[in-house]
Amino acid sequence: MMQALLKDPFFFGEEILNTMHIFAGPWLDYCMIAITALGTQIFYVVMLPLAYWLYDREITLKIGVVFLVSSVINDMTKEIFRNPRPDPAYLLDGIRELNIVYKPQGPGFPSGHTQGALTFWGSIIYFNRNKFIIIASALLIILIPYSRIYLGVHYLGDVIGGYIIGALCLMACIPLVIYCGKHYMNWNSVLIILGLIILPLAVFLIIPGYQTQQPLGVLSGMLLGAYMGRDIIFNPRNTISAGLVKVLIGLIGIFIIKSGVKIILPDSAIFSYIRYWLIGAWVSFAAPLIFSRVEMLKGKTDNC
Repeated sequence: MMQALLKDPFFFGEEILNTMHIFAGPWLDYCMIAITALGTQIFYVVMLPLAYWLYDREITLKIGVVFLVSSVINDMTKEIFRNPRPDPAYLLDGIRELNIVYKPQGPGFPSGHTQGALTFWGSIIYFNRNKFIIIASALLIILIPYSRIYLGVHYLGDVIGGYIIGALCLMACIPLVIYCGKHYMNWNSVLIILGLIILPLAVFLIIPGYQTQQPLGVLSGMLLGAYMGRDIIFNPRNTISAGLVKVLIGLIGIFIIKSGVKIILPDSAIFSYIRYWLIGAWVSFAAPLIFSRVEMLKGKTDNC
């Protein structure tokens, strides 16, 4: 049944993309390119650490877990179906050029941008009560998926699939992270540490995925780092100058790990897993440890 649906010309045909595209000139192209950039890996690699260091560690960790678990599921689903992306030969002029320039490698179903947007910004809506943030998040949940259709890099069915699987991830993961956040102190520390190391690695080694080493590595490193660093004290909501210093130190650390370690370690899936694991541990443990040792960066901790 699923294979038949993946061949349905309405959901997985180029004609619907031609119909849904708004030909309003280059200015809209640039807008959609900018919006779609908000669903790229580099955006989340920067956004999650900044929120962890500058906003709220506990809330950011919950959002990060939901998003990263969703990313793993998206990668695995892509590997299972391996459905192709739109063929530029069947796209109209104006869409064809965008497809050729911006179409990424790898399978198309389900849309990672769509699923990521729903789980990331949807989690922010759930854990945040600021009306402006809720409205902005809701708009991005709509605009990021549409940008993928506009650029001709995903079928309508890819986007719908991303919405459905993303919604299921939200419904399953949010209650789970809330439960774990309340009860983990009652669990055996050794089992927690072993579980955070072994389970993500086992999933990566046993279950095939498109690029599962990246989200699984970050997930394992970030969770283990947060657990090991639960007694590290610093105030994320510090002064602007302290925040800028934290951002500089933190992002330099990520860059060194992501680029520098890649030069040292061979280019393979397992070493990529290690590299992203180190990024996760840097975000939730090493960088906060540095912040806590510098009075200016530590800030006032009475309410932490």
